[in-house]
This record gives sequence, structure tokens and C-alpha cells, in this order.
Amino acid sequence: MPHLSLRISVLAALLALPAGAQTVLPLNQPTTMGDVTAVCTGVGSDQDSHTEWLAYPLKIMVVGKDGQYLADADVTIAQGRKTVADVHCEAPWILAQLAPGRYRVTARYNGQSVAQTATAPTHGQGRVILRFPNRGGAVSAEHAEAVKEQ
Repeated sequence: MPHLSLRISVLAALLALPAGAQTVLPLNQPTTMGDVTAVCTGVGSDQDSHTEWLAYPLKIMVVGKDGQYLADADVTIAQGRKTVADVHCEAPWILAQLAPGRYRVTARYNGQSVAQTATAPTHGQGRVILRFPNRGGAVSAEHAEAVKEQ
């Protein structure tokens, strides 16, 4: 039963966080924060084939200078002056299920911040690529092209 006590301790710590605190997203597990459900994913070659990910109106990708995926970023999604989600993701994609509209998405990675406007459409999936031009190593031309096409 040591695993149960650890889980209870982690749950108690999460419940003790103040309102508006950053949420650490577990990999591939949808997490609801108020009116937003988000999932941290993109690790593994099979993530593009998960059809349930298409139900999320906004796909946020964190990438380096040549399109290489970057993990371990903090991401804030805001609409107007209201922060609707503030999360930490240990994978390169965050999928967000939120109301249709325009959002300001900011990623913080290794002391740098990048922000862009993103749209969550009524139908389909919007996408925003947050690129850190001073991060990431060399990648193949095929990978860089694949990121552009997503």
C-alpha cells in the first residue's frame, strides 16, 4: 500500500494549491481546469494517429529553431485579461478543449518566453507553433518539413 499513500499525498498537495496555480499535466491524460480541458502529449511516433486528439479545438506545439520538438515548457492560455489555463507540460504538444475564440498563448522555456495569438475554431482544430529560435539542436530536413505541415 505504499503507492496508495504516495497518491494520497500527491492529491493532497495538488488540492492545497491556491486558485489560479499552475497545473502540471500528466502525459496523455486529459485534465480539466475550470472550463478548460487540456492534455500534454506528442511523445512517441503514434501520437498523430490518436483520433481523440482531434476533438480538441486548439493544438499548441513548442518547437526549437529548426522545428525540433521541445518538452518541459510552461504554457499560459489567456482570453483578454483572463488566464484560462496555466500549465506545465513535459511533452511538446498541449491540446486544449476550450470555447471557440481568440486566445493569447505564451510559452516559457529555459528562461525565454514566446507568445502568439491563436484561434480555437467552432469546428476543426486550430494550431499555433511557439518557436524558440535559440533552442534545439540540428534536425533532419524531413522532420522540419513535417512540423511545417502539421
